[in-house]
Amino acid sequence: MKQISIDALNAHLFEAIEGLKNNNDPLASPNEKMSIETAKAIADLGKVVVEGYKVKAQVISMAQKAENPTLYKSLAEGSGIINENK
Repeated sequence: MKQISIDALNAHLFEAIEGLKNNNDPLASPNEKMSIETAKAIADLGKVVVEGYKVKAQVISMAQKAENPTLYKSLAEGSGIINENK
């Protein structure tokens, strides 16, 4: 599965906003328009992604404060919360 950054997520969300704005533009092509249902689905998925990033940030914060950060990092990596390859 491809990982996306917060910046890429923001770009998708702003594309959805533009697509909604284009619904009222008679000169916009159908490819430049987006249904409200699709935009809502994108926004909802964006919220899920942001919540995932919040969890990762909390794990990193906890690891920095842990008595044994190496063990904590190992547990976080083993559970898939953080990725060593990044």
